[in-house]
Amino acid sequence: MLALLAPARITLAVEADGTRTLQAQGKGIVKLVGDGSVSIGRGADAVWVKNATRIMTEGKGRRTVLPDGTVRLTGYTGAITLIGEGMEVKVVGGVITIRAEGHGTATLYGAGTYETVAAQGEWVRAGAQVEY
Repeated sequence: MLALLAPARITLAVEADGTRTLQAQGKGIVKLVGDGSVSIGRGADAVWVKNATRIMTEGKGRRTVLPDGTVRLTGYTGAITLIGEGMEVKVVGGVITIRAEGHGTATLYGAGTYETVAAQGEWVRAGAQVEY
């Protein structure tokens, strides 16, 4: 069982060019599906990404390509940036900080709150879904 202790906060903003930005921080699991870029701050335990055209990492860590083409990133001491279309990203950790720019859907599992230009609410263990 994953212990979820700290609250998380999410903000969704629309940029001038029509893309949207999602910023999230907290503990638990974040799943994103979409186009654009995803920046993950240090502190995530593991990241799985599929369909990224570019993966940039800072610091030390391990990159493993799984049989289905998914790339697993573990133990990175710095930030991770992912760019692509139709990306599928899963982040697990005790300290998750994410900035996603583009268009997509994020599902956040854990404890905390979220806020968008249209709504605000709480994360629940069953998950909260946010369009960006």
